[in-house]
Formats: sequence, structure tokens, C-alpha cells
Amino acid sequence: MPESIAVDVPSGQPGKDVALVEPVSSAVGQVIESIKTGIKRGRYVPGQRLVEPDMVRDLGVSRGSVREALRRLEAEGLVQIELYRGASIRKMSRADFIQVNEIREVLEGLAASLAAQQIDDVGRAALIELEQDWDRGTRGWTYPEYNERFHNLIVEASANKALPVYIDQAKLLFFRLQFHRILRSAAAERRSRREHARIVAAILKGDAKAAERAMRDHVRKSSQDILSAPEEFFST
Repeated sequence: MPESIAVDVPSGQPGKDVALVEPVSSAVGQVIESIKTGIKRGRYVPGQRLVEPDMVRDLGVSRGSVREALRRLEAEGLVQIELYRGASIRKMSRADFIQVNEIREVLEGLAASLAAQQIDDVGRAALIELEQDWDRGTRGWTYPEYNERFHNLIVEASANKALPVYIDQAKLLFFRLQFHRILRSAAAERRSRREHARIVAAILKGDAKAAERAMRDHVRKSSQDILSAPEEFFST
């Protein structure tokens, strides 16, 4: 039986709690996924307020579910909840970002190394097709969309089922795709594509060490772009 929650609603009897039969796991999960997707797509930026009534209306869930979702996201480090101000997307300091990016560099480097060792024919074909699709421009992807597919394919090719969870968390913590929208330039895209080409070549050759080096270098250079973002995107 799904867990239910109780919320206060206007009922003509002040103080009376009304049981709302709502699957917490489903409703709370819906709110969490909506916020995380908003972060990935740049709909939510660091410091942006998360207005409870708006989420209740837009998602069709209870206020209790929204609050529980925000509490869980606060525990994950994605949301900040302040007394009298409510919830907002958490800003990171530059020092915080550097530390999280060091973790991501190691994790994605490991994924590339394992992909070079574990990739099968299906994975090879998918990686080659992705690169060709981007070069032809037939899919209509933005660069962040293509880039996300690129990194996801490599993690998938690693055949390590635990890695996606940790890598996704690291990405969300510093809101990687939001900074794409702010900082991505044609020159940065060309550089990123050159780095991708080195990663793909190493993986397809089965050179685990070269794949790891190329991926770690790629993540490190991307972080330099993010660190050049305006001060307003970082906490003090």
C-alpha cells in the first residue's frame, strides 16, 4: 500500500487534518524529477526560487509532496531552503565547484577507461553514429543535447551500472548544462569536438589509458569555461 500524507486544507473546520490519499513515492519522485530535468535543461539557474504554489499547480501534486521533494533535494545539495525565503536552486562557491569537478573528472575518466575495455559492437556503432549525426546536422540537436548523449553513451559502454548514478549527481551539483547556455561559444564547441574525437579514437582502439587521459583532460578544460562565469552564478 503506498504511503499517504496528511496536509492542511480549507475545510470549514479549522485545524482539522485531511488525509490525502497520494502515493508519496510517485508524487515526490515526480517533483524531484521535474526539478532535476529543469536544472539539466537550464530552466532553473543557481539562486532561482522554487515557488511551492507554482509547482503544486503545474505538477498537480500536493504541497506536502512538493515540500518533501524539496527536503530531499536539499539533502542532495541541489536546493537551499531558508527560513522566510523558501527554497531556491543552490549556488556553489568556486571552491565547491572545483572539488566536485575533481570527482567528476575521476569518474568520467574511469568510464572512458572501462568503455575502451568493455565496449561491444552495438556500443561502437552507437558512438560512431552519434558523431556522424552531429557532423551531418540532421538531428537538429543543440550542442548541449549532443554533448549529453556523447557522455551518456560512454558511461553506458563502460558496463558499470553504478557509475551513472554518481556521475549524474556530480553533474547536477554544479549544474553543468546551465553553464553551457551561458558560456558556450563556437570556439569552445570546436575545441570540445576535437577533444571528443580523441576520446572516441582511444575507446575504439581499446586503449584504456589514452581514453582515460583524454576524458580527464576534456572535463578539466570544460571546468575552466565554467569558472569564468560571472560572479552571480557562484556563492561567496
